[in-house]
Amino acid sequence: MTKRVFALKDEHSALGAEFMDWNGLKLVASYSGITTEQEHDAVRDAAGMYDLTAFRMLWLRGPDARAVLDQACTRDISKLKRNSATYTCVLTDEGGVVDDSVVFCTGDNEFLYVIGTGNSGDVIEGIAQDKNVALEWDNALQLMSVQGPKAVEILAPNADGDVTGLKFFQHMKTKLFDRDVMLARVGYSGERGYEIYASAEDAPHIWRSILDAGKDHGIQPCSFASLTPVRVEAGLLFHPFDVNEDTTPWEVGLGFTIDKNKRNFVGREAVLAKKGKEGFVTRGVSCPSDKPLFEGNEELYRGGKKVGKIVTAAYSHRMKRSLAFAYLDPDVAEGAKLTVGQDAGAQDVVVENLPFYDKKKERLRA
Repeated sequence: MTKRVFALKDEHSALGAEFMDWNGLKLVASYSGITTEQEHDAVRDAAGMYDLTAFRMLWLRGPDARAVLDQACTRDISKLKRNSATYTCVLTDEGGVVDDSVVFCTGDNEFLYVIGTGNSGDVIEGIAQDKNVALEWDNALQLMSVQGPKAVEILAPNADGDVTGLKFFQHMKTKLFDRDVMLARVGYSGERGYEIYASAEDAPHIWRSILDAGKDHGIQPCSFASLTPVRVEAGLLFHPFDVNEDTTPWEVGLGFTIDKNKRNFVGREAVLAKKGKEGFVTRGVSCPSDKPLFEGNEELYRGGKKVGKIVTAAYSHRMKRSLAFAYLDPDVAEGAKLTVGQDAGAQDVVVENLPFYDKKKERLRA
């Protein structure tokens, strides 16, 4: 296996980046002279660009590629059309979530499978044994994500084909700034956005060109620091912190990824048997604030009884609220008032259904 390629390191360094290790590669932890709040504002008001190459990308090619993925994934991959994608889960035999992932159908017998940190690759590799399919972890492919209401205005004039007409979870092969890319209308922000898959050789040119073309639109390079408040506002989970092998899709709000009509996928019988038997449900809790109030793992109480815990916390300077994902007892519904701990003066929070931001997801699908 070739070493993973971090093609944009020099571009980030020139912008004053500090790096962090993640998933066997590097992520930008922060940029000098750009605050997390400025990055967050760019994503919501204009456009922000992330380097997400640290996500892992697996190609499946061959006559059995579709069947292998269909057995591994909870969604019906047999129906996935060329130039379309789907968000799905891969489960353990007991119905826990090994991974949440995106599957792109790039050809009649070719798929690109994109994940964060989980071990679903092992599941796929096991299913693929003795099948007519070739698996390739692509350690050179670079992933840039441009998210925000002005992303389409920046990208469309500089790409071949109908970028504006690309629908949510569709993708196409095109030229962007005269370089070959796969352009997908997906993202991790709750905004209309696009992911750009490019070669290591072309990625620096594309990165610089997007920043240059986006100057008048208010684009900002964005770090991992701003990804947390952006995704939490939008109610988007991150493996393994919010979803993992100890959680079922029903408990973390991913039941929509389970195709009950599929005859066979890993963990099918177990996960269907667990529907309605959730140990907890994932909801949001929040309170007005001018600063972050939660760190994660705080216990939540109602009437002196523990009813859950905070999982992932974030502060939204735009909403002026401290936000968090929480695992709560199933009978704790939207609108319930809880306390963080039970000491005197414990912080009050209100339960709400996710997402916190753009409840109807109208901006995402604009």
